Amino acid sequence: MTYRFYSLLFLLPFFTLPAFAQKPVVINEIVAVVGNKIIMTSDVEERVTQMVMQGEAPDNFDTRCMVLEENLYQKMLVYRAGVDSVEVSPDQVEAELERRIRYFVSQFESQEKMEEYLGKSIPEIKKEFRQAIEEQLLVQQMQEKITGSLKVTPGEVRAFYNRIPQDSLPYIPSEIEYAQIVVNPAVSEEEKRKVRDKLNKVRNDILRGSSFALKAKVNSQDRGSAEKGGELGFMAREDLVPEFSAVAFRLKPGEVSEIVETEFGFHIIELVEKRGEMANFRHILMKPEISDEAYEKAQLKIDSLHAIIGTVDSLTFEKVAELFSMDDDTKFNGGRAFNFQSGSGKFKIDQLDMFTYREISGLNPGQFSKVHIFDTQTGGKAFRILKLISRSQPHIADLKNDYQIIQSAALAEKESEAITKYINRMKQTMYIKIQDTYNTCDFTNNWK
Repeated sequence: MTYRFYSLLFLLPFFTLPAFAQKPVVINEIVAVVGNKIIMTSDVEERVTQMVMQGEAPDNFDTRCMVLEENLYQKMLVYRAGVDSVEVSPDQVEAELERRIRYFVSQFESQEKMEEYLGKSIPEIKKEFRQAIEEQLLVQQMQEKITGSLKVTPGEVRAFYNRIPQDSLPYIPSEIEYAQIVVNPAVSEEEKRKVRDKLNKVRNDILRGSSFALKAKVNSQDRGSAEKGGELGFMAREDLVPEFSAVAFRLKPGEVSEIVETEFGFHIIELVEKRGEMANFRHILMKPEISDEAYEKAQLKIDSLHAIIGTVDSLTFEKVAELFSMDDDTKFNGGRAFNFQSGSGKFKIDQLDMFTYREISGLNPGQFSKVHIFDTQTGGKAFRILKLISRSQPHIADLKNDYQIIQSAALAEKESEAITKYINRMKQTMYIKIQDTYNTCDFTNNWK
C-alpha cells in the first residue's frame, strides 16, 4: 500500500454554491444508520456533486465511499454528543449561520443577488440549514475532546519523517519570503475637519428624523454596504476593526454613534439588532481626500529612504523598515510579510497578488525593488519598496527546510490514530448498519 500523509476526516461542509446551484436528482433512501442517526443517499450524492464540481475528486464509487465514511464518523460524534449531554446554544448556531451567510453574500456582492441566484430568502436559508449547522458545531466539540490535546515532540516528528518512503514525500513548490517598507500619503487636518463637518451634518439630519439607510445610500463611500442602506449584516467583534467594534457594541438598538475614525476613514454607526455576541450594524463611511501635494511628499520621503538603505551598516532594509515604515503589521518585524494562510512568512507564488509578484519576480535574494505605488487593503494608495528575502527551489520535503509541514503531517497521523481508536471503542456501544451497496468500500476504518 502506498504511504500517504494522514489527515483528519474532513468535517462535511455545507452551504456551498454548487450545492445550491445544482442538486442531483436521486432516489432518496437510507444508506446507513449510526445509533439513532440516519444517512440518506442525498447526503452522499450532494457532497459528491460539490467535490466533483470543485475539482476535488472524480465522480466514482471510491469518492462515494469516502463521503459515506465522513458521514459515518460525523453521525457517530453527533450520536455520542447526545449520550454525553454535549450541547450547543441557539446563539452559537445563529452566529455560525450569520458568519457563513456573510461570506456567501460577499461572493455575490449583495444579499439580493445571492437570494435571487439561490431562489431562497435569508430566513429560508437559515431554516433549511439550521440543523446541519447545529450538528457541525456538535461534531467540532466532540472532535476537540478526541484530538484537541494531542501534540508531537521533535523526536516524534523525526521518527515520522524517517519512516516515510522517499517516493511518498510531498513535493513543495517554490516559496517566497519578502519584506516591505511602506509610506502612506498624509491626510491634512483641514481635510479631516471637512469630512467630520460633512459627516456631522448627515448625523444631525438622521437625529432629526432622516432615514439612516437613505443617507447611507447617498453618502457612504463603502459602496458594498451603501447599496443595502449601510447594513453590514451580523458580525462578531473580531470581524470589525477595534476602533469600530469598541463603539458599535456599546450602542443600543436604533442609537447612532458619534463619529468614529478608523484606518478606512470616518464612520457613523447605527445598531440595528443584537443577538448574543453578534450584531447587525448600519454605517456611513466618508474618506478624506488626499491631495496631490501629499502624494508628492510621500514619494519624496520613500525615495529618500530608498537612497539611504545600505549606505552604512546600521541602515539595513530591516532597520529602515522598523524606523520609518508606516505598515504596523510588518514594521516591527523588519518589514517581513506574514502569510496567514500558512501561518509563516512563506508564500507560494499563487498566494501573491500579481502586483507584488511582478515587483519581486526579477529580484535575487537580498535585493530590493524600485519605489512603486500600490493599492492598500483600506482602498487607498501608498508607496512601498519590496525586498526579496528568499526564494526556494521546488523540492521534495525535508526536515531542514519544511519542518512545519512535516510536523503538521505527524500530528495529523497521531490524530488519525486517536480517531481510529475512538471509532473502534464507540462502535461497540451503538447500532451501525450500512447498505449492502457499500460492502466493497475500502474504508479507512472498520465500521462493521
